[in-house]
Amino acid sequence: MTEASGDFRRSAGVLCAVASLAAAAGNPGCSRAKEAPGQTVTATSASGTGGATAASGTGGGGGAGGEASYAITSLAPAIALDATPDASAAYVYFTGVDAGGKAGVFRVSARGGGSAAEIVAGPPLVAPLGIAASADGGRVFVADPGAASSALDDAGALFAIDLSGGALAPVRGGEGLRARGLEVVRGADGEEQLVFSGRDREDGQPGVFALPSRGGEASAIAKGSPLVDPSGVAVAGGGDVFVCDTLASPDGAATIFRIEDGFVSPFATGLRAGYPCGLALTRDDAALLVLTRDPTRGAAEVVRIEVATGARSTVATGAAGHDEPGGLHRAKAADVFAFVDAFVDHGAQEQGSVFLLSQ
Repeated sequence: MTEASGDFRRSAGVLCAVASLAAAAGNPGCSRAKEAPGQTVTATSASGTGGATAASGTGGGGGAGGEASYAITSLAPAIALDATPDASAAYVYFTGVDAGGKAGVFRVSARGGGSAAEIVAGPPLVAPLGIAASADGGRVFVADPGAASSALDDAGALFAIDLSGGALAPVRGGEGLRARGLEVVRGADGEEQLVFSGRDREDGQPGVFALPSRGGEASAIAKGSPLVDPSGVAVAGGGDVFVCDTLASPDGAATIFRIEDGFVSPFATGLRAGYPCGLALTRDDAALLVLTRDPTRGAAEVVRIEVATGARSTVATGAAGHDEPGGLHRAKAADVFAFVDAFVDHGAQEQGSVFLLSQ
């Protein structure tokens, strides 16, 4: 596998997940927890107590959380970076690394209990950070900031994969933008658009961009300060964009920004997110779910943030040590979410998992 450089090599979660880069980075953050495929994990508050309970833990900066209750199922072991359900939540597609070290896109049943199937792996994919599904279920799109024609030019590309035949093709206009996190939305004209984080190919400024899914000219939704290294994105029905930036705060915590009519403002701070940062809106746009680390428990957790009030609640996601959170996406037609934990311990031959979160 071609070794990506530059911004991609700084990504803590990715360096932990991609074996060829982990040694060079000397990243100490890899976890050592194990999760059996098909096992259902009960949703709890931040205290980690068992039982299928409401995600009602209190959160800083917003007061008490909401009353949503979730179940979490581990679908398959994988060294995964990002995941998305298809439109009907029958399958989960994810990016990651196979047993031979090749970067690729894989599929697993949302029912759990099965192994992951390869959709496409190897070049031109190098560092497939982000993935998102089309509304019609016929394609998935991949953001790869390491893809290029040579190892010295990792300016990245966006790819479309036809799920009926597995054919992969670049999305015209997505090259050179170092795309990271992405989402698929319908524009005012009814055409699907890719909304993604990356860097302007001309001036190098970080930003959030839009590109027709069929290819064309990318346009900036917002770029430059206060954005530093945006990754995960989520788009509300009204057009507001939420983007997570893991380097925008000097304290090392992630900041989520809200972009309204091109104006960028902080929405939530103090979050210990992974990379790519996983976030998704509920179907009614009432709440934003963010995949984070719980430093007290030493495990990943989902933080639910009410959009109207900022109130927070938490859902514990697994055993202690399972703390390399990656991407998170929602199915287009249901409040069903897929997310990943990318930890890998080569000595213990343990790796992360792909999860499904549902109400």
